Amino acid sequence: MRASISFVHLSRPAVVPMLLLFMAALAYAQITPSDDSYVNSAATTTNYGTATTLDLSSADTSFIRFDLTAVPSTYTGSQVAKATLKLYVNSVTTAGSFNVDLVNGTWTEKTVKYSTVPALGSTIAASVPLATTSKGTYVEIDITSAVAGWLNEEPNDGIALVANSPLVATFDSKENTATSHPPELDIVYVNSGAQGPQGPQGPQGPQGPEGPIGLTGPAGPTGPAGINNRGAWVSTTAYNINDSVSYAGSSWIALAANTNSTPNATNANWQLLAAPGINNQGSWVSTLNYQIGDAVTDGGQFWLAVAPNLGNEPSTLNPNWQLIAASGATGPTGPQGAAGATGPQGPIGLTGATGATGATGPQGLIGATGPQGPQGPVGPAGVTLGAMNAALLRWYSQTYSVGTIPYGVAFDGSNIWVANAGSNNLTELSASTGAVVGTYAAGSDPDGVAFDGTNVWVTNDNNPGTVTELLASTGAVVGTYTVGNLPTGVAFDGTNIWVTNDGSNTVTKLLASTGALVGTYAVGTGPSGVAFDGTNIWVANFGGGSGSTVTELLASSGGVVGTYTVGTGPYGLTFDGANIWVANHGSSNVTKLLASSGAVVGTYSVGANPLGIAFDGTNIWVTNGGSNNVTKLLASSGALVSTYSVGSEPGGIAFDGSNIWVANGHNNTVTKIPVN
Repeated sequence: MRASISFVHLSRPAVVPMLLLFMAALAYAQITPSDDSYVNSAATTTNYGTATTLDLSSADTSFIRFDLTAVPSTYTGSQVAKATLKLYVNSVTTAGSFNVDLVNGTWTEKTVKYSTVPALGSTIAASVPLATTSKGTYVEIDITSAVAGWLNEEPNDGIALVANSPLVATFDSKENTATSHPPELDIVYVNSGAQGPQGPQGPQGPQGPEGPIGLTGPAGPTGPAGINNRGAWVSTTAYNINDSVSYAGSSWIALAANTNSTPNATNANWQLLAAPGINNQGSWVSTLNYQIGDAVTDGGQFWLAVAPNLGNEPSTLNPNWQLIAASGATGPTGPQGAAGATGPQGPIGLTGATGATGATGPQGLIGATGPQGPQGPVGPAGVTLGAMNAALLRWYSQTYSVGTIPYGVAFDGSNIWVANAGSNNLTELSASTGAVVGTYAAGSDPDGVAFDGTNVWVTNDNNPGTVTELLASTGAVVGTYTVGNLPTGVAFDGTNIWVTNDGSNTVTKLLASTGALVGTYAVGTGPSGVAFDGTNIWVANFGGGSGSTVTELLASSGGVVGTYTVGTGPYGLTFDGANIWVANHGSSNVTKLLASSGAVVGTYSVGANPLGIAFDGTNIWVTNGGSNNVTKLLASSGALVSTYSVGSEPGGIAFDGSNIWVANGHNNTVTKIPVN
């Protein structure tokens, strides 16, 4: 039985004259093997059906078969426009070439071995070259004649890969779950149904020959100025419109020319670009200097500092503070305690002289106060945010459809962005309603997503790899920039975009304002997740599932600060204001590291094969790809708070200020979970 098959309608490009002759709809199928294995002449009785590679050498021959039973029974070989065999090169020890031959005999991957190897038939493709530089890339081979024959009811015993000496190489098999790059058969069909509606206008044709140079036209108007990063704010520097600075852990942009005008939330000369994470400072104290991002409790409520201040008590009228969580209504007063015992009577005054009644003597002293009665019982608690969500029917999670194989998730302040690896696009959802705002094309196999305050960045997990920058307000593409091979994770440090390159064992640093390359820095094997702690960049070295370290880099220079041991297969990362949390895919736990030193604070069990991880200001949330649920841990202690069921193979995760959003990779959905 084949692993998967899908059909996609393709539009008819206007610039391809040959396709105008057919006026017919095309269909496209992708099929993974039902069987793949190899045999070795030095181990004649050994079966390699469970191997994660297909070996190829003078001693090794590989076999692949594709099950075509899901192809419509009315299709014949005449309807195959092209059939392509796609193989992922795992290694090339010695360069050379190989042939693709038909197999003339039955076999299965669980039983085939050299002593029972089937006979080989005619050659479909000869001398397919492999260089040592082919490692980590795909090889595509035309096997149209073989597929057409199988659809014309010729025996389908699959194909054999036969090495021409001195070739020594391996391809990924369908059992290789570390990379998920199995062999693939791509079929394009012609005349597969009635003609569909006319497709959209095709891309512009090639440019014609250059004409004579015309007269120079008048100069156009000056374009709008871009952001000019001026570094840390200095009181004596004169700033102009669009200058950006860092101050008190946040990034600001000048809206007017100014000097000695401190950036803050109430200063009309500046606008906040990116705020730091929340830093919980406990109860408000009048003598402490508070900075932007500090959070305090005061009057039974939770407040966030939006400007530096000293001695300014939080309130709804104080512009230095923003209310994050209000206290519940006060419960009714408990019953009054019992009255204390009556004090002793004062001394009797002296008897007056006999005769007219004298003036009334002074009152005696008040007796001592009796002991206090016992405290009454506590009144019932006020209405909490969780209770309010339940009253408004918002206590349950909700699921919304997105594109194919969603993974990366990011929040832009209003909407949720989801990268769909299977459909090569991004879905934008309203964070408040889950309604689709728009769907926008990205590169091949989009994976990680990040927001820089204005634009959305998405990694395209391919070789060579790229990142695409889109305008968050419209979804329009701003630019596409080349990075390393197989880019995966992406993060913003207030000025730059950082990208992990799984296939190059590096991270790339790009200037967010222009996309220009700042630098490329070596890290561990197979880097995946990436996070910024306000000073340094942290990278999880997944290593194909067998890595066990994270690397800390200086965000200013890319220099290595340290490398720290965590669990097996570290994948996702997040920062809670003091600690770095790492999701260990291979050991099904999370590691908490002190950001200031890299020391291990603790290791906590979660679900099976964790991938994504996020912080909501109080708790850590972890997606468990192997158990289809999400684990919620208390950030202060790592204690388990709860576990929530979501869709199949959850991966990416993000927090929107009120809810957790989870991408369900095998359901083509995202799940929204209220945090209270």
